[in-house]
Amino acid sequence: MLTLAQLHTALLHDIVKYLLFAGGLTLLLFCLRGRLAGRRIQMRRPQWADYRREILWSLCTASLFAVSSLVGIVWLAQQGVGQLYWQLSDYSAAYALGTLLLMIVAHDAYFYWTHRALHSRWLRRLHVLHHRSRTPSPWAAYAFHPGEALTHVLFPILFAQLVPLHPFVLLLWSVHMIARNVVGHAGYELFPRVMLHSGWFNWLTTTTHHDLHHQNGRYNYGLYFTWWDRCCGTEHPQYAQRLAQALQRSANEQGERAGA
Repeated sequence: MLTLAQLHTALLHDIVKYLLFAGGLTLLLFCLRGRLAGRRIQMRRPQWADYRREILWSLCTASLFAVSSLVGIVWLAQQGVGQLYWQLSDYSAAYALGTLLLMIVAHDAYFYWTHRALHSRWLRRLHVLHHRSRTPSPWAAYAFHPGEALTHVLFPILFAQLVPLHPFVLLLWSVHMIARNVVGHAGYELFPRVMLHSGWFNWLTTTTHHDLHHQNGRYNYGLYFTWWDRCCGTEHPQYAQRLAQALQRSANEQGERAGA
């Protein structure tokens, strides 16, 4: 039986996590706005109305995530449904790491295909709220219609029914998810120049990758990785060029500051 204390803890966890990551990155970007000026992706900046909308809907989403996860994962586990295990010693550390990596890769695939579905004429009315952030900020990370938010929270619920998971793995996955989400909505290209040429890193999505999706919703549906977009022909045709431009502007400005 779920208690009010568990509900309070779950709500506090998801809301505080959102506020810490979105607020922390916003503060960092403000403090470094001069040094990062060349990495600004769009000339237009979010307005106060955009921030208010993004924060309001994100807080609603965080609350929905908390309640749905508590019921769909913890309560079901208490009823003997699902694959949660509570003692780390029940499985090896290598297994826990493996399930974390598997969960991240599986979530990227789930997100790509549900994201494309949300752009279909049948479901796009659920997704249009998120795309009101044409120039996104970190606060837009969770700015979803409740119907869309439910599609997102369904993933960890389903995964926890199929794969034995420790709650700490779920925690690490959720931290990775919100961290990548706020970076994707930062409005500044935050990835290093090695992304341009390294085969080790160019399969990761960047801030530019998702920002282009907000500018033109027909491309770049991936969350963590670029491989689904590349495989399915939905990567923005100017993505590599736009990324190179953002990183080159930053390099030029750093060179000018060093020579001043």
